[in-house]
Amino acid sequence: MAKQGWTLVETLGPDGPSVIAREHEPRARTSFDRTVTDLVGAGKAPGAEAARRVRVLLAELRERPGPRSASISLRSGQHLTARMLPVIGPDATLHGVHLWLSPTPAPPSATPLSAFGFGWDARQRIAEIPPALAAGTPRTRLTAPEVFRFLEPSPADALSLFETLLSQRPGAHWDGDVVVAAHGRQVPARLVMTAGPTAEDAHRWRGMLFETPGAEGIRTDSLEAAALAAIPRMTSVHLAVFDVAKMRMLRWITDPMTDVQWKGQVDQRDTPHPDDVKRIFAAAEGIFTGRVEVSTVPGIRLRRKGGGWVVVDCTGSLMRTPPGSPQLLLVQFHVTGYSHEPDPVEPSDLGHPGLDDPRYPRYPLK
Repeated sequence: MAKQGWTLVETLGPDGPSVIAREHEPRARTSFDRTVTDLVGAGKAPGAEAARRVRVLLAELRERPGPRSASISLRSGQHLTARMLPVIGPDATLHGVHLWLSPTPAPPSATPLSAFGFGWDARQRIAEIPPALAAGTPRTRLTAPEVFRFLEPSPADALSLFETLLSQRPGAHWDGDVVVAAHGRQVPARLVMTAGPTAEDAHRWRGMLFETPGAEGIRTDSLEAAALAAIPRMTSVHLAVFDVAKMRMLRWITDPMTDVQWKGQVDQRDTPHPDDVKRIFAAAEGIFTGRVEVSTVPGIRLRRKGGGWVVVDCTGSLMRTPPGSPQLLLVQFHVTGYSHEPDPVEPSDLGHPGLDDPRYPRYPLK
């Protein structure tokens, strides 16, 4: 007799579907065929036949996403009912499926895990999320720092996640535990991501975020975290992690600077004044090439929400990361004042190309 319980299947990998959760418990991308065989519980031959039949249903679901129920009659005489609830990403493609296999046509006796599809552009450093995940805001395209305001990776996975978000390796994938801040509480969850299969689209990651009831949450209320959060209130100093290639922020370490319009929030203009962008990338080149370990750029004007500029002194230091990993920079912002100079940059401007763009740098990243 078939076992019952919802199985969450991801459909993003180049090698076909794999199971990432079963009966509300996360799985490390286990075999789809073996899982279906175990669910059917009638031996390898009926299980393999059932897996092939369900794969056909998944292929049909890719073409016409929507809840579906189908009857499956096996050569062994066993009859199954397959119920499928698709997980659709912001790009309107199938990211995953909630699967329920039952020997009867009776409706499921449990509800599936909450799961959402999302996208990530490693070039623009922008996440695209469904409206249901936008925490009530009208925007569904978020910068990395905005994402990490409500999504906290486990300490063991944080660095590898940052490296993944900057990489463009065809078919690469990343799985890890996170905590999602939702409606005033912290919800344990699992993050699953897969890069595009070719060199041309490897920068386009797709993935799923789903809750993991009963999982032990990640403590984010440590003494160190509380102390870091208090720094801006005492000193007007803010700390953040940047990727060196684009000089684009990944995550705030302290509370953020809320009055600054960061690149990607409204358009693709650089946040700093164009005259200051040149100074910033000159300093980044010095750190990357090893000429200096720490660099300070005073008087940077950052585009302010509503007009004008926030003036800050910035100090950056290269973080230690594994060889071959993207270079990360810890940046300290010290707010020194404000400026009301006119903005010389049109909203259609795409900003600085970055140190990894072959059209620009004297010191290309390797």
